[in-house]
Amino acid sequence: MKNLTCLFKSMALASVLASCNYIHDDLEPCPSGLYLTFEYDYNLQRADMFADHVGSVTAYVFDQNGVFLTSKTESGSQLAEDGYEMQLELQPGHYQYVVLAGQKPFDEMLSTPGAKFRIDEPAVGEEMHALSVTLDHEADGSIPHAGMPLDTLWHGMALEPVEVVLDQITRDTVSLVRDTKQIHIALHDLDHPEATDADNFDFRIYDSNAKLLWDNSVDETDELIYTPYETWTSSSKPVTDDSTLEDGDDRIAHADFMTSRLVYHDAGQDDAILSIVNRTTGNEVVRVNLVDMISRLRTAADIYRYTPQEFLDRGYEYQLTFFLRGDTWAYVNIEIAILSWAKRIQYEHIEI
Repeated sequence: MKNLTCLFKSMALASVLASCNYIHDDLEPCPSGLYLTFEYDYNLQRADMFADHVGSVTAYVFDQNGVFLTSKTESGSQLAEDGYEMQLELQPGHYQYVVLAGQKPFDEMLSTPGAKFRIDEPAVGEEMHALSVTLDHEADGSIPHAGMPLDTLWHGMALEPVEVVLDQITRDTVSLVRDTKQIHIALHDLDHPEATDADNFDFRIYDSNAKLLWDNSVDETDELIYTPYETWTSSSKPVTDDSTLEDGDDRIAHADFMTSRLVYHDAGQDDAILSIVNRTTGNEVVRVNLVDMISRLRTAADIYRYTPQEFLDRGYEYQLTFFLRGDTWAYVNIEIAILSWAKRIQYEHIEI
């Protein structure tokens, strides 16, 4: 019986060795390396939208000490296929990685008009902190968007080393965070709605989020001035070049922005500021802490108990409607339309 058991063990070992091409050169080698799956479920919908939203993904691979080794990019329809995985052929060892993703390949994004996120890639042998992303901006901080929205940017990483074993497949999943934010601003004059015109207002967002570091933290050295990539005026009546102002005509001024990652700071530190100036009077009709105002909407979903920063990172599209009385905003409605979340904030003016 003992000899028979040894015979069975020897036959099983020979079978394994043959299947992995240790004996027969004409057999395929055993699959090995690191297989990455990507998810974009870090959102307020709490659903994986990777296949629908992401069109290109790049994995930057580092050794366990954070030294850059190689990268791989894949894009196109294969990302939307069921069971899609990125295969990285790596020798046995421990690895870390950072992932950047977009709506389309980086080279294709560069060929279109507007401001771009420029990736500063590390050279082989450089450390992880050499990887960064910088949004195009002029010396005065303005964003040369050319009337176009920013390309969407996602970030993910694995800092706990993943072990790759000889002749085995190692699988890991990367959760992506969307950094770019879509912000829609609307102005409604309660006293003279018929006179509202987007051309009469200067819309701006001030923030210091030009450069995103390898770990998705923000280098706040340079202050940016975001202007809308699109403004327009809606009306309850048809608007033409020779339209006259009429009572009962309800006009609303609109401005669409796209920004880099928004960061929530502790008290005493600067957040992003939304400023709206009436060009006719020169008065600043709105000046608010945009990050604080948006993050207040998180209380609409207390069941999830998001921190302010988690709420900002999960959300990506916000609408703020300011209601004016003269040159002062009376209250604002903040909405996330896709979830039907809304919050009204009343402005309390204090005379000093």
